[in-house]
Amino acid sequence: MRDLTAQVTSSLLQFPEVTVEALGEDEITLDSALCGKFSGGRSGLAWLACGPQLEVVNSVTGERLSAYRFSGVNEQPPAVRVVKEFSWQKRTGLLVGLEEAEGSVLCLYDLGISRVVKSIAFSGRVTAIEPISNDGGASVSTRHLHQSLRWLFGVAAVATDVGHVLLVDLCLDDLSCSQNEVEASDLEVVTRIPAEVPQRREAVTREGRHLCFQLRSPSGTAVSTLCYISRSNQLVVGFSDGYLSLGNMKTLKKAHYTQLGGGRIPVCALTFQEPENDLQNCCYLWAAQSTQQSEGNAVNLHLLQLAFGGRKCLASGEVMYEGFTCCVKLFSLDLSGGIFPWRGQASNTKFLSCQTIEKFCNHADRQDNVNEAISPDTSVSIFSWQVNTYGQEKPSVHLGVFDINRWYHAQMPESPGPEEFLHDCPYFALWSLDPVISMTSPNLILDILVHERSLSRGVPPSYPPPEQFFNPSTYNFDVTCLLSSGVVHMTCTGFQKETLKFLKKSGPLISEAIRDSYSRCLVAGLLSPRLVDVQPSSLSQEEQLEAVLSAAVQTGSLELLTGCIKHWTSEEQPSSAVNLRFVLEWTWNKVICTKDELDQICVPLFDGSCNFIDPQTLQSLQHCQLLLSNLSTVLNCFLTEARELTEKGFSDLTNKQVVTSLIFLYVQLVIWFCRSSLLPEGLDDQDDHMHLSRPFYNYPLIQSYYTGHRQKLERLSRGKWDSDCLMIDGMVSQLGAEVEKLWQRDEGGTGKYPPVSLHALLDLYLLESIEESDKHAITIYLLLDIIHFFPNKTETLLVSFLTAFAIPWGLVKLIRGFWLLDHNDYENSLALLFHPATLKTVSWQHMRIIQSLMCQGEHRRALRYMQMMKPSMSSSSEVRLFLTVLLSNRCMVEAWGLLQQHTTKLNIEELLKHMYEVCREMGLMEDLLKLPFTDTEKECLEKFLQTRSGVQNHEFLLVHHLQRANYIPALQLNQSMKANLLNGRDPRLRERAVARNSLLDQYIKILPTVQRKLAVERAKPYRLPSSVLREVPRPKPLSTATRQANAGNVHTRTSLITKVLSRFKEAWLGNKTTNFSEYKK
Repeated sequence: MRDLTAQVTSSLLQFPEVTVEALGEDEITLDSALCGKFSGGRSGLAWLACGPQLEVVNSVTGERLSAYRFSGVNEQPPAVRVVKEFSWQKRTGLLVGLEEAEGSVLCLYDLGISRVVKSIAFSGRVTAIEPISNDGGASVSTRHLHQSLRWLFGVAAVATDVGHVLLVDLCLDDLSCSQNEVEASDLEVVTRIPAEVPQRREAVTREGRHLCFQLRSPSGTAVSTLCYISRSNQLVVGFSDGYLSLGNMKTLKKAHYTQLGGGRIPVCALTFQEPENDLQNCCYLWAAQSTQQSEGNAVNLHLLQLAFGGRKCLASGEVMYEGFTCCVKLFSLDLSGGIFPWRGQASNTKFLSCQTIEKFCNHADRQDNVNEAISPDTSVSIFSWQVNTYGQEKPSVHLGVFDINRWYHAQMPESPGPEEFLHDCPYFALWSLDPVISMTSPNLILDILVHERSLSRGVPPSYPPPEQFFNPSTYNFDVTCLLSSGVVHMTCTGFQKETLKFLKKSGPLISEAIRDSYSRCLVAGLLSPRLVDVQPSSLSQEEQLEAVLSAAVQTGSLELLTGCIKHWTSEEQPSSAVNLRFVLEWTWNKVICTKDELDQICVPLFDGSCNFIDPQTLQSLQHCQLLLSNLSTVLNCFLTEARELTEKGFSDLTNKQVVTSLIFLYVQLVIWFCRSSLLPEGLDDQDDHMHLSRPFYNYPLIQSYYTGHRQKLERLSRGKWDSDCLMIDGMVSQLGAEVEKLWQRDEGGTGKYPPVSLHALLDLYLLESIEESDKHAITIYLLLDIIHFFPNKTETLLVSFLTAFAIPWGLVKLIRGFWLLDHNDYENSLALLFHPATLKTVSWQHMRIIQSLMCQGEHRRALRYMQMMKPSMSSSSEVRLFLTVLLSNRCMVEAWGLLQQHTTKLNIEELLKHMYEVCREMGLMEDLLKLPFTDTEKECLEKFLQTRSGVQNHEFLLVHHLQRANYIPALQLNQSMKANLLNGRDPRLRERAVARNSLLDQYIKILPTVQRKLAVERAKPYRLPSSVLREVPRPKPLSTATRQANAGNVHTRTSLITKVLSRFKEAWLGNKTTNFSEYKK
């Protein structure tokens, strides 16, 4: 057996001073021995007693929780001899056995109030106490007991120094009266079970006594220990002469009585142990013999096999063995000196403690009968003892672990041979606890407790794990020692962990300790199975180093590699570059091998060759995941520590790290899909799918839905809207053309969502150009579809995915909002998109959401979305879309303001034309014409209406001209409309023409005469005068003689008027002068 030593992880956590003083005072004055034990329950308590003083402390911190000093009926104080933890009615307490001068007292001590609530007097000295039941009456928890015991409320087995074993009624149904250890109640001992137990109990209780049944009459031999085995419903009684008795609590009869092989040595401890899947319904009982109270050299362990006719699982989930047949001793172990024959002769060996730790794996995925009894996958019994050796000042303390399943595997030997303890025993491991002795001496070790939750083997180095991995020497666990003055915490690591620590410490010196590291890894089972039978001398130093590096990566001991990398990059030695290149090439080759192994594992998951995944495949996937994670860490270390790399070298190293990270993420996804029962994809028949109770990817059904939905959008769009407005299609298109090619690769793939298989979906995670969050978004959307189309809808599938990959809830709410929108649940979709915790949408998402709502006639919801989200508008297409939303909801003023806010010289004509077109289609031209127009807007409107055919467009233009007082264009337009009307025969158009002409006539009448005449004339179409060309002869002049004209004044009308006006002026001036002269007088 290899030397394994515990490591102290804490200082001595001393008890409070008041506790030490209270215990030490009685130890001196009463000459009493200090004793103490861990309670062993889940409460985490430990008790210490010396004389009448009882101290209860926290087993982790040593803090004082409760204390009590017992009183006696006379001057001589009692002494605490036996203590057992006991819980009832959600209260925690202790069953305390007190030894007095004239008998004993059994006390029920309540830790919550630090008081004795029940006390019962016994005639003999109480040597052992064992709780049987903390309930009473006809309840399910007591139905395995004898019918007479079911009338009792709380049952405890109490044994005395004369071999008397009693089953005492604790009367937990009556705690109203206050009672202490001085006022102890008497016992009513019943040797034979009476016919009417309830009446007898009521009468006894009324008299203030406790009813008890005699299970075993006094024999004169003291009972040294008691143990109740709930799984077999047996009470085991150990005697001081080495005998052992088993009693059936269902029949209250003795089932077996035998003497152990260690001779007349007291049985000091008992513990039950159950193997894994024993086909013959056998379980086991450990019995420890030790001369605890006297000087001697005898500590023996005996393993007894208890055979039963059957085992079943109760409704409560507990296992019950039935039909006891025999008890046989199969294994024994001498702890006095047989284990260490080379370490000197032991003068005294003291047994300290024993306990059994069992662990059950989760069998939720089992397909067999749910009522089948489940056995523990891990079952170990732990023993600790102290050895005083001649010539040594300090004792040695040891802790042994016995794995019963490995004992089965070793063909159940009767005892370990000497050669097994010189090497590695396959079923028993030994740790030395001497460091705690060195630190706490001369304090006495009272008890040792191994914490159940800390027991583990760690991660296996390979799959399937090597045989050494299952040996108990690979266990790691935490230990607490109870001393006379405090508690000390330790940790025990297995040989594999010790080897890994050695590798981590080796670090940059690994090249100098390759052979030593290789031999350690070989013995610890950390190397590849193919190297187990290979002699180390036949391997080169390089091959041994590769094997050691593989062991470090497989077990997560990356400090070995990272330490080497950091050391070699920091020193400037010629060999450092060679070493770095060797480690880098080895790391990349390991990535390639792991990828090849992963491909082989994944083939059956996707090719339909299997329907269910086996645990072995899942373990292999987890092993690949661990390797890739560790290899990625090593490559990251290279990137961080690398110096003076060329551009090509840095790019190559970065690419290797990226590829490793992508494969690592891929295998994470594969493992999750396997655990969620979505993989493997082994069923093609839809009828088979419907019979499955687990979710599955129903591609035909999902594909049919989205094909029909796209066709529906195509019909609704009518060429007006973009029918490609599904949010999932937008999400896929944003990922690039690589995804479309990827999803067209497999047979039946369309390049669109949904992918034809989960294989196509998972391959998405191998694309480097796509962000991880975008990949997760597609997967979340697909999971929502799987849940929706699965008959038994459950959200646990989605929650599990989010938890496994730490996906933020904001992204989940966003994708769920998109999914609801694509499934026409508009109100809930908008509620999620508006939620403050939802990830904010981006431009393309705004556009698709609005287009989807508008295409499906949800105009008001589109307006509500636009008003709540207030998306930015960076392109003309976005402005046109938002104008359409506003106009569809008849928000003319808001639309006009939006247009004027986002128009530029380059897009004004485009936006105005779009708005005019939408207004014409929506019947909003009348509202539009009421708005104020700039010259550009007016020009664009006139051009728009002129280029559109139809009487209504011309009438809108006519109204526009009249509103702007453009009468001449209005009259001209009306005249042209009259001309066009001559060719029409529609009576409605003629009626509209009559009304239009009447309107124009009224406008004409209010104009001035000259303007009206000009307007009418200009409105008339211009006609050239008709002329007739006739050829005439050239005229001849009448005379050619010229005469001189008489010179004279030329009189014109203008000159005449001028002369008359001048006369008026003279007359007016003369008259004005006369008036002023009269005034002066």
